[in-house]
Amino acid sequence: MKKYIYLLTIILFGLITAPAYATTNTTPAPTKADGVAGKLDDQINQLKEKIASRVSELNLVEKRGMIGTVTEVKGNQITLTDVAGNTRFIDVDEITKFASAGTTGTFGLSDITSGAKISVLGIYNKQSKRMLARFIKTYAPPTIYSGAITAIDAKAFQITVTTPEQKSVKVDIDTATKLFSYAQADGMVKYGFSRLAVGDRITFAGSPDKADANLIAADRLVDFIDLPKDPRVVVTGTTTASPAASIAPVTPTAATNRNAAPAR
Repeated sequence: MKKYIYLLTIILFGLITAPAYATTNTTPAPTKADGVAGKLDDQINQLKEKIASRVSELNLVEKRGMIGTVTEVKGNQITLTDVAGNTRFIDVDEITKFASAGTTGTFGLSDITSGAKISVLGIYNKQSKRMLARFIKTYAPPTIYSGAITAIDAKAFQITVTTPEQKSVKVDIDTATKLFSYAQADGMVKYGFSRLAVGDRITFAGSPDKADANLIAADRLVDFIDLPKDPRVVVTGTTTASPAASIAPVTPTAATNRNAAPAR
């Protein structure tokens, strides 16, 4: 019995005096693969930020065009008033291209002056409300004339129009000119140069010809074939070089026949 008590005492004493070892958590040292993966994650995050920034920038800009009258040219900036009366700021850089209606030589920013009418194509920033111009062109808005035909040159496809103020205008009709006639019975229909007649009352829109400032290049012309001759316009001209263009007086009953077959 004493033997068992002695053994039990030794075992308990051994348990009490046994050394205690502290347990620590050890983190494995980073490997080369972990470093590459970390760098790749950083690059991906940077790319995401750049894409997000670029998308934000693209949402702020758009391609746009505008026309207006120049009020000031200073440095690389043009200030203009658009057709709605708003003040616009146009920035110009080294790749902006310029052109001018009626000018075939060199044309640039220094040639644009206050009062000039220009059209602009470029990149518009919605935040700054400024446009970076990519193409600028000066233009002459078409002028509208009304009067009676007093002479026809069928060979050159030109007519002379006299206004009620007795001002004579020489008009060039080319293939790009849109010709129409208007009669109460038929309305507005396409027309032809050969159907124009001395004495016809017309309205047309056009701009000075590039080669001849005294010649108006017509963009659109309407012949009011139902209207009687304007007593304020003295018609003394004739039709030359073409028997197809009649100089007979225009009467309302002739409207339908003159609209029969458009021809140049």
